[in-house]
Amino acid sequence: MEVKFIGQGLSLPTDKPAGDVINNILESNNYQELSAFVAFASVGGIKQILPNVKAHIKKNGTIRLYVGVDLHGTSKEALELLIAERIPTYIVFSPNRVVYHPKIYTFEGENKYFVIVGSSNLTTSGLYQNVEASLCVCNEYGDEDEKGRELLSDIYDYYNNFINGESTTCQLLTEEILDTLVKTKVVLPEKTLRAVNNSHSEVISTAQLSDVETLNKTFAKLKIKTPKSSTKKSVKTQIMKAGDKDIMIHTASAVLSGNSMWIETCEMTGGSRNILDLSAQGKLDNVKKFGSVDFFGIDKTNHNITKDINLVYNGKIYKNNTILYGHGNNNWRLQIKGETAGGLKMTDISSPKLGEYGGFQHKILIFEKTSVANKFNFYILDESELDNMISQSSDWARGGNGQGRAYGLINSTED
Repeated sequence: MEVKFIGQGLSLPTDKPAGDVINNILESNNYQELSAFVAFASVGGIKQILPNVKAHIKKNGTIRLYVGVDLHGTSKEALELLIAERIPTYIVFSPNRVVYHPKIYTFEGENKYFVIVGSSNLTTSGLYQNVEASLCVCNEYGDEDEKGRELLSDIYDYYNNFINGESTTCQLLTEEILDTLVKTKVVLPEKTLRAVNNSHSEVISTAQLSDVETLNKTFAKLKIKTPKSSTKKSVKTQIMKAGDKDIMIHTASAVLSGNSMWIETCEMTGGSRNILDLSAQGKLDNVKKFGSVDFFGIDKTNHNITKDINLVYNGKIYKNNTILYGHGNNNWRLQIKGETAGGLKMTDISSPKLGEYGGFQHKILIFEKTSVANKFNFYILDESELDNMISQSSDWARGGNGQGRAYGLINSTED
């Protein structure tokens, strides 16, 4: 086993661009199998190696690309080119905050192998122009090499769920998959990406809720590994706007600056799917806990009182959302039915349409106290944020006997 270092971008005599190394390996005809696990791909990057890739396939060589589409790093045109050239490609994407970010290229031949692990994506800049660095582990002479083979096995074992098709986080690239990625603004045209880069502005990925639901049903979400709690409690929220035919949705970041409570919605009730059940008490590990209704400062022993609260969502105040006790259901509930002065209604967001759940189902709702009594900032999160919310909570529980909706308290602290 031989270990080599290659670097590029410093204009030194020792520069070895990753693109040249990959092309030289393919031109050697010593390797029959190529697999690449890369975060980003561009048209330019693909074209840098495309002639040798096509020649490799023509000689009955195999190729598998596992390409990410996070952070708008892979363009629509790049994926169209891979489809047009019939390069076997798989898209790796998790519709939450997990970013697929490796840069690994493996080549296998008869008793030979070559592995590149470094920072070079399948882009022109990654393969040739950026300051990049990689380690190459290889056995180009076919000697017995148990450690090298073990390295290859470790790589394949780690990505085995993708390679064997066991995880729907990884999907074969097809026209249908590309269409879903484009409609949900996960993948953008290169012209749009250039405009954004030139203006140094953020991309607002606005899409129809029905398309987002299709995306979520297509790609499985990976579990988020939460870091140690920080002083700032940041969340990734969903901003929704009801249209004539569908709900438009885009994501935005928010930092919770006050005392907050989050509640898992699961299946909402009511004709508009806008009624959120609140618990009088909860449990965690058989220990009794506070109830979610306690957060709103209501006397939960008095089942005949009601309380109206105002919710501030996307900069607008939705008035008259009612907390009451449902005698028929024997539980407290919040009717999220507020309306703005301009006539916007919460039920415009929550109401399901044909084939859609509605904006509040299978979400996490956050209520953040403000300096005004009975006025709360209101945030909507995807249910995949549950582990993140638990990790940021000062206390949490599940309603009733410990089997109900999860909810928790977040008490922000200053930096």
